[in-house]
Amino acid sequence: MAQAFRPGDGGSDRVTEVAEKARGVILTGLTDIPTAREHVGFAGYVLFSRNGASVAELRFFTDMLRAEYLDAPPIIAIDQEGGMVARLREGVELIPSMMALGAAGDLELAQRAGEQTAFDLRRAGCTLDFAPVLDLALDPANTVIGTRSFGDDPQSVAACGAAFAAGLTRGGITPCYKHFPGHGATSVDSHRALPILDAGEATLLARDLVPFAAVAPKASAFMSAHVLVPELDPQRPATLSRSIATDLLRSKLGFNGVLVTDCLEMDALAGYGPVEAAVEALIAGADLLLFSHHVELAIAAAAAIESAVGEGRVPVQRLEEAYRRVMHLREAASRSLPLDAFPPHPNVGREIGRRAVTLLRGVPEADPLASVAISFGADTASLQHEAPILAGLRAPADPTPADIDRILTSLSQSGRRAIVLSRRAHLRPTQAQAIATILQLYPDAVVVSLAEPFDLPLFAAARHLLATYGDNAPSIAGLADVLFSTSTPTGHLPVSLSS
Repeated sequence: MAQAFRPGDGGSDRVTEVAEKARGVILTGLTDIPTAREHVGFAGYVLFSRNGASVAELRFFTDMLRAEYLDAPPIIAIDQEGGMVARLREGVELIPSMMALGAAGDLELAQRAGEQTAFDLRRAGCTLDFAPVLDLALDPANTVIGTRSFGDDPQSVAACGAAFAAGLTRGGITPCYKHFPGHGATSVDSHRALPILDAGEATLLARDLVPFAAVAPKASAFMSAHVLVPELDPQRPATLSRSIATDLLRSKLGFNGVLVTDCLEMDALAGYGPVEAAVEALIAGADLLLFSHHVELAIAAAAAIESAVGEGRVPVQRLEEAYRRVMHLREAASRSLPLDAFPPHPNVGREIGRRAVTLLRGVPEADPLASVAISFGADTASLQHEAPILAGLRAPADPTPADIDRILTSLSQSGRRAIVLSRRAHLRPTQAQAIATILQLYPDAVVVSLAEPFDLPLFAAARHLLATYGDNAPSIAGLADVLFSTSTPTGHLPVSLSS
């Protein structure tokens, strides 16, 4: 029977200790500095672009947070994966997506990417990175993971993830692998609803769990996924499942680090509510409970945990175990680096972008004087920035017939060769049709897949076909190096494609 503590059992000191430990297993987001000064005592904080757009701005914020802690420093966490998930974008070396690293296929390069990321995060005052992603890119309709994954081969993903994490560790940042037990074989975004990973145990053991199992014994931190895995627990999402969070992860895979929940405010757990989900996650085996957006929910969760311990619902030993693991993580944190420290691997982002470019067929060359870039979807970075003389046309990701007519008219009038930049055309029928029409009229066009490469099979008519696995600045720069200079594309497809 769970041991309960009441005021009469150990006096107010014991009650205070439970309250402190309840707060000490919670990671919360904050909005501003006054809010932060009012809410200390948590295990740490998770930072977003709202806390600072640049390294210098974020460093001011993190220095203030650290100053409020007299014992072990707080965990200061951030999502800095590379590609589309990077909270810091100013004053840092931008890194392409993890799928670009998987396409480059160089573990030493992946380690350098991790070390450079750690350097920038330590200058910003962070201690933990919610990266790398070990989910497999298995479902073409999955855009919440997508290029955040290294690929679909479990062994390659494990190797690339371990290399990136080794670079983070070498640079003084704790890596947190995610999202256990896997979010890549689902098409539902757990921010919006509860995904179901419907696979048999044999499949899970041979596929989704392989990357996590490979790193679990030595890992300092894992993040759980809000996914339902009926084969492992037909009732509870992984974050709230003891059979997954404790029996599988710790007993079978040998994980001894800190298990962090994904944000408990996500709609995948809407049936429980964030506060109740925090209590259930702690009972299941999670150690660090994440609230990304509302500090008042974090405060309410701490009070709920304290009450649950008093009622015997949460064994005090479970709270103490979680607190002890979290404190070990806090005590291992590295000091911040000077803002003007010299980077270990300058320009590694562009190198990754260049080495990721994959040539499916044709000749990967174009003359910017005689070409026009046709970009479908919003540009994160522009190819014209790398080649200002290059003409450009833009269209929505889901173009209308009027958009297509406009593009065809402009293309005809320009007399230039088309460089077509696609974004998830396999999920956007009108975009796919527009590109098919361009290829029918201009068969010598160059087609480049900028996101997940699952749209490549649509472009059977393309004589010249490439993939970049991302459209941030270093990926576009790498593409420019291939198209407009003498760089040879050496990337390989990190996922299998159905024709």
